[in-house]
Amino acid sequence: MHEHGCGCHQDAAHHEMGSMSDTECCDTDTAAERGHAHGRGAGCGCGGRRRGGGGPGGGAMTEPAVLAVLLRDGGHGYDLRRSIDELTGQAVSVDSGGLYRTLRRLEADGFVGSTWVEGETGPQRRTYELNDEGRELAQDWAGELRSRASMSTRLADLIDEGLGRAGDAR
Repeated sequence: MHEHGCGCHQDAAHHEMGSMSDTECCDTDTAAERGHAHGRGAGCGCGGRRRGGGGPGGGAMTEPAVLAVLLRDGGHGYDLRRSIDELTGQAVSVDSGGLYRTLRRLEADGFVGSTWVEGETGPQRRTYELNDEGRELAQDWAGELRSRASMSTRLADLIDEGLGRAGDAR
């Protein structure tokens, strides 16, 4: 995924396969005409809320993984990272830096709140909790992930079908 200017961090296919260029997507007037609440990201369906990362190792899944864990229970970074590993069977690998960048961004964008609490054996720790806007963001992500899963299945089926035909032609 990449940030293309409108702040919604869409993947490259958003522009390559969609009908809008970066300029059109990020154009405030176009977005307003299409009814997007945030005035940016027209055509992407994210409502300006969904964000993500990129790269191998599950980086693109950092934000939805953080949201999923926060829906279960708030916590501090180390606990959240451990929970992500456990709940995803280590399918989503989140490094500490990426986790904290995601948490800070979610907090700055109003999806997560944090408080400092005294550590039992050490220094204060920042504990994070999802708010109502964060739950809406998680719901948006759930829909997006289901859509991606459906698209992935369809593409895999098309590839298998094409390979079957190629094998028959030999």
